Amino acid sequence: MTQQSDTTPDSVGETYDVFADAGTTTALGGNIHVGYWKEGQDIPITEATDQLTDLVAGRLALQPGQRLLDVGCGNGVPALRIAQAHGVHVTGITVSSQQVARAAELAEKSAARDEVGFLFADAMKLPFEDGSFDGAFAIESLLHMPDQTVALAELRRVVRPGGRLVITDLCQRLPFTGEDRAVLDGLLAVYEIARISAPDEQRARLAEAGWQLLELTDIGEQVRASYGHSAAAFRDIAASLDPPTAARITAAADLLEAFGKHPHAGYVLITARRP
Repeated sequence: MTQQSDTTPDSVGETYDVFADAGTTTALGGNIHVGYWKEGQDIPITEATDQLTDLVAGRLALQPGQRLLDVGCGNGVPALRIAQAHGVHVTGITVSSQQVARAAELAEKSAARDEVGFLFADAMKLPFEDGSFDGAFAIESLLHMPDQTVALAELRRVVRPGGRLVITDLCQRLPFTGEDRAVLDGLLAVYEIARISAPDEQRARLAEAGWQLLELTDIGEQVRASYGHSAAAFRDIAASLDPPTAARITAAADLLEAFGKHPHAGYVLITARRP
């Protein structure tokens, strides 16, 4: 649907290093992904983001002692939460050196510190042996990858037969056209996003990479409030930054909020199994 051809692992890493330095990785109280609100639920976004992590964990069919791969681990909060709650070992990877450092710092203060590890690695060239993990999850990370099919094939390689993959990601319910296309293109540029796909594209890539699809659900309405919360937090942070960085963070806030208000903006929850 939409491709930003100049997005690379290096450019993604550099962008998220800037965001980390600016303080956006802690803007929502820990997690750097969207929150999930059940129907009628009124909880703070800090709880809602943890609730999304729990939604992911619940679909991994976890057993104590299993080994998981967290693809695009951010600051490590989801990995630590899942490791502690389920008695599993989680290896987190990211292309941001700042995020690796932040995740390691948080791990040292956590009761789950012996069950997590974080390293700098590219999901399209995973540094692991075949079948190294019992499962994997990718929370808002595949959209940054220039070739998602290659990344999905790599994940299939390192997950054992029968293991699960859970993905959450932005999606386009329908194409952004006309003036709305500027919002989408701006979002791709500011956040170094390679592609925001339609659900049918995501199904096709999973099949091509050899995954058996178990579930693909659009939970966009349950996460939509996140964009406004995030934009407000980014603007608060921008007020204390130097002018160039403040302008970059403010632009990121404006585009995120505009995308979140658009009816074509969805959010998929995907569960797949390695045959």
